[in-house]
Amino acid sequence: MTELIGPVGILSPEVVLHLPGARRHCARVLADLRAGLTCVWLFPDNEVESDRADRALEAVIHRLDDVVDIPRKETHPRPPLRTTTPDARYLWDAPGTEGGLGTEGAPVARSSEDGFDIDDGFGDWDPFGLSGRVGSSGPSEARPLGAAAAARPSDSPVTDIAVRLADSLNLHGDLVSELVTDPDRRAPVLVVRAWAEADPLAVSRLIRRFQAAVKEAGLKPGDRPRLLVASRLQDLEEDTVALLDGTVSRPHWWWGVWSHLDTATVVADAIPHAGVGHAHDRMTPGKLIRHALRCETVVQAAGPDLELAVKLADTWNGKIKYLASALRKCCTDPTSHGAYGRATSGAAYAPLPEQGLREAWSAGLVDSWEGQIRRSPRSGVATHGGSELDKLVWQAQNRVLLPLIDDVRLGFIELLPRIAVRGIARLVDTYVRQSLRGANGSAADLASMELGELYDAAVHRDIDLTEVQFRQLRTLRWARNKLAHRTPLDDALLRDLLEALSRC
Repeated sequence: MTELIGPVGILSPEVVLHLPGARRHCARVLADLRAGLTCVWLFPDNEVESDRADRALEAVIHRLDDVVDIPRKETHPRPPLRTTTPDARYLWDAPGTEGGLGTEGAPVARSSEDGFDIDDGFGDWDPFGLSGRVGSSGPSEARPLGAAAAARPSDSPVTDIAVRLADSLNLHGDLVSELVTDPDRRAPVLVVRAWAEADPLAVSRLIRRFQAAVKEAGLKPGDRPRLLVASRLQDLEEDTVALLDGTVSRPHWWWGVWSHLDTATVVADAIPHAGVGHAHDRMTPGKLIRHALRCETVVQAAGPDLELAVKLADTWNGKIKYLASALRKCCTDPTSHGAYGRATSGAAYAPLPEQGLREAWSAGLVDSWEGQIRRSPRSGVATHGGSELDKLVWQAQNRVLLPLIDDVRLGFIELLPRIAVRGIARLVDTYVRQSLRGANGSAADLASMELGELYDAAVHRDIDLTEVQFRQLRTLRWARNKLAHRTPLDDALLRDLLEALSRC
């Protein structure tokens, strides 16, 4: 695989899609399409702006056999990014449904002319073509709602997308009805990039009519034509995803895609390994541990925000006291803000962002990562310093240092038979907790001695340590106690700890 990060420090959109999280997510979309399901694929705004959404779409459609990509209309303006708080009347989540396939709360107000879209989902679909070609005059159009309703160009009919798709397929009648009644049973995947369209209503109407026609026709999964609509939230009418029919359609949210492994892979590419480029620089255990700590701290601080991880890796020098200022330096973008609500219990494990998080999710400022709702420091939350940043640093140090500290503890345990002043049995009886002792107080019980118990034995001269060993044990005990109480180690204690670990 080529380098993830280009010469100017920018993530390569092509290579990022080879990360495990993206490959896993794209594979799920591909599996649903191959199972005969129409898919609506929702991306945050920053994934579209960075071209990663387009790359992900291409990665999926290149693995399909029969694909028709809708011709783009360059005259259509690109919809603006969402800047307002989502309307409280959104119909996204419903009790007892999966993946947002139902309604919840009070119904959205609609006019009498477009009420049939809710009742039966067919809209103005004419399955027998009695009303002529799609795009002819018919019932009044549904009124777009909320922030997703951009002004529709007067020269762009609602069915413009269907017309372009029909032209691509050399169909001369209604796109939907001709596809579902095709005697040759051609079952293409019709690809629509909703962010390239000027009219959210046109895309939403096509989705509703398409899934209703496929369901009515009763086609087997292998015979179904399918839609693959890639979209941001503002590119569709606000109730489109909520009203998807789960028997023929499936929503996919770019949510919880990245994991610790993905961020760590990016950071490993952004931070050169210790000693690289220094042929005569002697490598030491301390340097290796410090490098691992620097990488893991960047991973924990950035979380799923891969761009921030790259910037922080380049900006931060590895000193804990400079981490907060480095984060502030990386988060100076004035457009990086977004509103978000309080996440409910279990929100990180849901397949989609809950309602109160969707505006921040669209802005790329919140995501599900390693079983947690992670808000990017670019959102303005207090991860530039204070308790939240301390927690992230502590998590990084726990991950790197605790296994190493325990290895050194076991090294002291192995010395005990030779350095126990009054014998093993006395040592066990005096210092090993009663709940951990065996029936006979055997030497095997020594393996359960903690650093604090070893230190107490050293203080009371029940084990014979050199001055260097005593200082080493004291440092290990102090560092282990701080980590056990969820307190990150400062630079001074880290320096002493790395020296203690390097002696082993």
